[in-house]
Amino acid sequence: MLVAYLDNGTRVNLLTGYTKDELKEMQRKNGFYCPECRNRMQIKAGTMKVWHFSHLPGVSDCSLLKGESMYHLLGKKLLYEQASRQYSDVLLEPFFPDISQRPDFFIPANFPIEFQCSTMSPSLFMKRTKGYIGKGMSPKWILGKKRLKILSPFMFQLSSFDWLTAKLSSPQLPSLTYFCPEEAKVLHLTSIIPVTSTRVYGTLFQTPLEEYSFQELQTPPSEKNTNSLFPVTSWLHMKKQWRLYAFKQNHPTFYYLKKLFLQNGSAIAYFPSEAGMPVLGSYTLTEPSYVWQSYLLLLSIIPLKMGEPISFSRAYKSMQWLVEKKLLTTRKLPLIETHYSHAVLNYLDLLCAYGVLKPAGKHQFIKIRQPVFPGTMDKALKNDFHIMQFSVKHGLNPLFSGKM
Repeated sequence: MLVAYLDNGTRVNLLTGYTKDELKEMQRKNGFYCPECRNRMQIKAGTMKVWHFSHLPGVSDCSLLKGESMYHLLGKKLLYEQASRQYSDVLLEPFFPDISQRPDFFIPANFPIEFQCSTMSPSLFMKRTKGYIGKGMSPKWILGKKRLKILSPFMFQLSSFDWLTAKLSSPQLPSLTYFCPEEAKVLHLTSIIPVTSTRVYGTLFQTPLEEYSFQELQTPPSEKNTNSLFPVTSWLHMKKQWRLYAFKQNHPTFYYLKKLFLQNGSAIAYFPSEAGMPVLGSYTLTEPSYVWQSYLLLLSIIPLKMGEPISFSRAYKSMQWLVEKKLLTTRKLPLIETHYSHAVLNYLDLLCAYGVLKPAGKHQFIKIRQPVFPGTMDKALKNDFHIMQFSVKHGLNPLFSGKM
């Protein structure tokens, strides 16, 4: 903690330039007290990077009792100092008694800032977020960089907790903000496209803290690369991995999907190449795109006769049934106003671009081509390449804008 009170009610902020001698004298004359439980506190002002307050031994009934890591304290200090250069009256660790919450700091214009390094339960995160929103505030979450696992220049591993803090950036894709106090750099992971429940493609921007504007928490930097959002060959490689290893999955989601493929005289490894494509809104579901798109094809499109109509409502109901049966899982995204129905509609539009469907009025479609089960791995990979090549050449998928 960086804030405490004296016995006379004076608020002491350790980032306002007190000397060690001044703090020791205040501790001797007045004592420091916890802003929440009012128990006695002590000053930790040794050789550590960040001086801070801590409870005396024996206190057990305070929500602020859990100690903060030096990594978190340093991050809070640096972010607060940078915010104070850009805004007047930035508050450090203010307490809002009506919702019993204390953000790391608060920027005027109703922005509570939370620098979060550890994982908290989804229920606690939702409670804190709803508390802020209920007061008309717009909470901004910055994650510790140690949480971000960089697997390649384009691929990253995210936890379900990290996803809770996601917000939308251009082009209508999620973004996350991280901060490394050791390097004094802010990192924006933008244009996030999920590959699996934990792995994503994305673009990582790094900004030195001294150049960082907190306005970017409102509008993260957009994709500056004029090429594709990520190498198209990487997506083809991922589709190959899905085909090679999908049969090993034993979760009920895959068990039922395998059963549907068998009923259609095929196998999960030979899902149609029209499935497994990124679409806007696919981040609302935790399963890989080939899973939910194969379900949609098998339940709503493939059973149709040529020329038979299909509505968005009908296709959506089949997906809704899968979610209700827990065969598909929606991703918790409390800071993004969206719904997985958008992914369904965008995929139906993509099937029109691929010549499987054609539009027949608002949210109405007609089947004009049957998706093909490849039958062999060699044919599946060739079909994947051709449909990707077609997508890129004709600009059919906004998420593939580059060249192959």
